[in-house]
Amino acid sequence: MRQRPQVQEVLRLDRRGVTASGGVDATGSDDATGAPPSTNGGTSADSGTSADSGTSADSGTSADSGKLSASWVAKQLLGRAFWPGHALRRTKLRRNHARTPTVEANAQLLLYNRMLPGDFLHYGYFDDPTTSPETISFDDLYQAQLRYAQKVVAAIGPPKPGSPVLDAGSGMGGMLAVLKAAGHEATGLTPDRYQVEHIRRAYPDIPVLRCRFEDLAMGERAGRFEDVPVEERAGRFGTVVHAESIQYMDPDRVFGVVDRVLAPGGRWIVADYFRATGNGAGSGSSRTAGNGAGSGSASDRSGWRLDAFREHADRSGYCVAHEEDMTPHILPTLGFARLLAERIGLPVFDFATDKLRAKRPGAHYVLEPVADRTRQQLLRNMEALDPERFSRRKRYLLMTMHRK
Repeated sequence: MRQRPQVQEVLRLDRRGVTASGGVDATGSDDATGAPPSTNGGTSADSGTSADSGTSADSGTSADSGKLSASWVAKQLLGRAFWPGHALRRTKLRRNHARTPTVEANAQLLLYNRMLPGDFLHYGYFDDPTTSPETISFDDLYQAQLRYAQKVVAAIGPPKPGSPVLDAGSGMGGMLAVLKAAGHEATGLTPDRYQVEHIRRAYPDIPVLRCRFEDLAMGERAGRFEDVPVEERAGRFGTVVHAESIQYMDPDRVFGVVDRVLAPGGRWIVADYFRATGNGAGSGSSRTAGNGAGSGSASDRSGWRLDAFREHADRSGYCVAHEEDMTPHILPTLGFARLLAERIGLPVFDFATDKLRAKRPGAHYVLEPVADRTRQQLLRNMEALDPERFSRRKRYLLMTMHRK
């Protein structure tokens, strides 16, 4: 299991990530990142014991080989489908899932964090936009993500006493660590419990609020997840940072929340992609621009419409002091992700399908429609990673804004 570096006292930056000046703490293994607990019905192993699925303990894999057998798979499926205890468990899980939005526990982002070095979840910034995906390593990607964070922090300016920075949508805490290393007093914010647990474990001296950014517009206290005293944050932050997070927020509320928490004379840093005006990717109000309604694919509709964002900012009393188009510099990351999907993801999926067809033709026949549809979805997801397609439809901007 890969060991993850953790911050202990004094932060420094090196090729492994943001680590302690005394070295790497080996306690931060993957099972300490807030991974979801097992949902196998309360048993200690998903082995098909009588307490778990109603089948005998010796009916699954053999104790010495651990190999899967068709009979074991069938018993597991039938047991979990029809055993009364599992039926009740399924009902509870469905109800909990219906009440719990993805934002509370995003397993996909947790997977990215486990796969990639450092604690960054953003696109990164390649100084050479012509970098070929074929030449990019995971360390290159980390360096690009670190460079991105450094550019955002540079846009804030030098740290000022009594002027803390709110990283709204702080992910796994990589930006928070860079802010702290630069001398800023940083506070994180995310509704995701995996991310909050990881930040509190990896960076215990950096406070993090578990709530949505929009929750800060509520009354005296906010947060469906944890009790957040809003009044203590009103006008407190000298800088608010939205680094690849504003695209997920409610356009009709985010400006008011920024106005509530930003101190007089404060800065608002936005680094994110926007739908370029006139690209045919949908139209409508600023809310339509934010929630992805309109025509075109889901990837085409993601992000705010740039013209709607500018208009809303102007109406809300904010102006752009500095703007940088970072689009060319994030495209190598898209190309690298697409390359991994083409060279690893899709071939592995096809191999698993072919293996099932060769070994278990009956099971393959049953699952073939599901496998075909899944493959089609994979191909659609790969289209969204096409750098040329992205550059035709999106603009990735770094903006420094303040009140008029």
